[in-house]
Amino acid sequence: MKRWIPLLFGLVASVMAEASDPMSKIDDLIRANQFSEAVALTKDSAEAGDIEGEFRLALFYWHGVGIGQNYLEALRWITIAALSGHEKAISARKLILPAVDAANWPKSLAWARERLQTNAEAGNNRYLIALSKSYSSDFGFENAVEAYYWASLAVAVGENALLKQRDGLSKKIAVTDMAKAQERIAVWLEKWRKDKY
Repeated sequence: MKRWIPLLFGLVASVMAEASDPMSKIDDLIRANQFSEAVALTKDSAEAGDIEGEFRLALFYWHGVGIGQNYLEALRWITIAALSGHEKAISARKLILPAVDAANWPKSLAWARERLQTNAEAGNNRYLIALSKSYSSDFGFENAVEAYYWASLAVAVGENALLKQRDGLSKKIAVTDMAKAQERIAVWLEKWRKDKY
């Protein structure tokens, strides 16, 4: 009997861990046709910065299941997820773009950048990487100076994945633009990472 106790506790712990996973709960709600509850939980997850939650919320808006269909909201959330590195979101964004009036594309990107910047200022350094990506040609509105600025900030706080990109961008921009960006970097670090630098 005693040898079954560890197995029982292991099984209970496994079930509890799965039940506490928001995506598992969302999947269960979808299977139970409780779409409004699934959308509410997905919104909470997306608002908290969970990449999978951002992706799924975009899909809810895209399909109009459990929530009113809204292609612009779908584009906003899919853009956030794509910038954050969700592979499926990158492909899905290409499918969603044509459904949204082209005049709204830069607005949705500006919305995504604002959210990313707020999260970066709050201390989440991975959003600095996403902000640099948002100024690449992959997202339609290339700006080498801004991409350099955000990549440099990411490298300054230890996100070395952008070191090569930052160095490549430094060769594409004017020395005066680089100097201005470096001044902005110093101000940003002083304001948002003062305790670390």
